[in-house]
Amino acid sequence: MKSQRKILLSTKTIFQFLLLVASVLLIAEGLWGNPFAPKNLATQFVWVHYRGVLVFVLLLLGNYFCMSCPFIFVRNALRVFHAPKKLWPKKLQNKWLGIFLLTSILFTYEYLHLWSSPALTASIIIGYFLVAVFVDLTFKKASFCKYLCPIGQFNFLSSTMSPATVKAKNLSVCESCTTYECLKGVEKDGEILKRGCETFLFIPKKNGNLDCTFCMDCVAACPYDNVKVEMVLNGEELQEDSPRAGIGLLTKRLDYLLLIVVFTFGALLNAFAMTGPAYDLTMTIADVTGIQNNFILLLSLFITFLVLLPLLLISKKDYKMIPTLLPLGFFIWVSHYSFHLLTGLFAFVPLLFKIQLSNSMMGVPTHIVTPIQYGFLLLGFLGSMTLVWTGKNENRAKLKWSATHLAIFLFALWVMSLPMEMRGTFVGIAP
Repeated sequence: MKSQRKILLSTKTIFQFLLLVASVLLIAEGLWGNPFAPKNLATQFVWVHYRGVLVFVLLLLGNYFCMSCPFIFVRNALRVFHAPKKLWPKKLQNKWLGIFLLTSILFTYEYLHLWSSPALTASIIIGYFLVAVFVDLTFKKASFCKYLCPIGQFNFLSSTMSPATVKAKNLSVCESCTTYECLKGVEKDGEILKRGCETFLFIPKKNGNLDCTFCMDCVAACPYDNVKVEMVLNGEELQEDSPRAGIGLLTKRLDYLLLIVVFTFGALLNAFAMTGPAYDLTMTIADVTGIQNNFILLLSLFITFLVLLPLLLISKKDYKMIPTLLPLGFFIWVSHYSFHLLTGLFAFVPLLFKIQLSNSMMGVPTHIVTPIQYGFLLLGFLGSMTLVWTGKNENRAKLKWSATHLAIFLFALWVMSLPMEMRGTFVGIAP
């Protein structure tokens, strides 16, 4: 069993190293490659392929991208020379900064047209590395992952719809444990011999994937080999509101609930912003208000989707129903990102292999992709409706939230039916 755990950790390290190499190459390509986005692998891989592959890995496997995070490889290497002494401030041990950063990334993507700028794309990767390393060399544990990382917050919520989770094999074994190495790890003379859970998830109390980076440190740390990766039904953890390790009751955590709202309505906004009606809406706002500043116009669009629309649909009495948004929100992201991934699936081939392809060979035709998108949206809608009607909710709440999910579903269907910008690819562009 020990050899299996060593293999697991070695595999994780290998994946982290490979993604680190890929990150360095993409940075170099972004800074010194062709400045025209469709002819640059940095914009191609980051904004077309990475995001699409990410959501499919989350849907079909689990949160293995967090496990393979290259920032952690760099952080762990540097912590050999500089061990952090401080704990993350108690007042900031929540998701408020994570919500702000996730929203900021979505806003920056639109405002600076990141998909069209290889240099800015490379700069984002560099900035990510610098902030992650600075935070985790200053503060102990996985402070950046748990409280700040926008990709991490996205993955944490998405992984509630994953088919794999880390849990105890036998809870009776945990009951007899007195060292709690899965949580605390093992230290000797100030040296970390084994890491415990750096996002403070105590395995016997762990319920689902929220805040789990799939790092497998708990698997390696458990002296009884009592931690495993188990296959579960996608979304199963959302069926009941039981206390979660390191979190408590999800429905009592306003920060987590707001993160879910931003995640779901941000999915709608991110897709809608790539369509003609989004441009028409911002022009209408400009005509009505007289505002011509692009920053303020985009901000107004974000306020409409992330503030006004949720306020219109969600009341204070409905907070406990907010987690039912997760299946629909996640599959809106899957539907959107699958469009870019599938239609631009082979768009990297002319760049990487210097082979000329016609537009029709760059990816899957839209008449095939669109029904797939609709199918994903339907899965999300059915998932959310299942949570509404199988939960211990009042009939009033069930009816209201059925209508809410239906409205979001129909709006998402309409958005996905619209012509969408083919950002950062050769598709629709003469080579």
